[in-house]
Amino acid sequence: MSQRLKGLSHEDATDVAKEVFSASDQFLGRTSNLVRILSNHSPYIARWFLGLVATVRQPGLGATTDARLRNLANIKTSMTNACTYCTAHTSIFGQGLGIGVKECEALDGDAYKTSDLFNDKEKAVIAWAESMTRNTAQRDKAVWEELKRQCTDVEIVEVSMACAMFNMINRLNDSFWTELETPEYNKKQWNAVKDLSIDDIETYAGRFPAAGQAQRK
Repeated sequence: MSQRLKGLSHEDATDVAKEVFSASDQFLGRTSNLVRILSNHSPYIARWFLGLVATVRQPGLGATTDARLRNLANIKTSMTNACTYCTAHTSIFGQGLGIGVKECEALDGDAYKTSDLFNDKEKAVIAWAESMTRNTAQRDKAVWEELKRQCTDVEIVEVSMACAMFNMINRLNDSFWTELETPEYNKKQWNAVKDLSIDDIETYAGRFPAAGQAQRK
């Protein structure tokens, strides 16, 4: 299947899209084909989308909880939805956070529940992400109670945001037939797991007015 919507290249990006690509390379290590699609067709949405993804997913850009926990939720969400594109992205990024191949294999199904690769808090987060993705979280008291027992309210909010965000991203990529980049390209994500701060993302947001005014002219 070929990608349904055309993405924008770095060479053709101007104004808002150019700012988005620069931030994506900085915060996510590279610019994904989904960001290229959004920037080509709706650059104003793309800039806020990129900011949301960065602050929820990455270390040091807004979320205060363990990035490993949030990415376990991202991987499980993508696997539960059978989104090949996002499963590849989140699994490769997970390697940069120390999540190994065996852990990813255990996440693909129910093996995580009895695996000694995850502690009790991680298992609670993974189960919650699966329940949210299947839309059973609203009535699954046992999963909720275990999550509440293991996690702080801040952790619950942030892993839930990660899960909800990737449910949206999974749907976008599956519907657009987004073409998966090479593993070598996606390994560039590993360059964006440290040395970033909230100041960096606030600087990015601060550039929006000037870029937007330039594009509207």
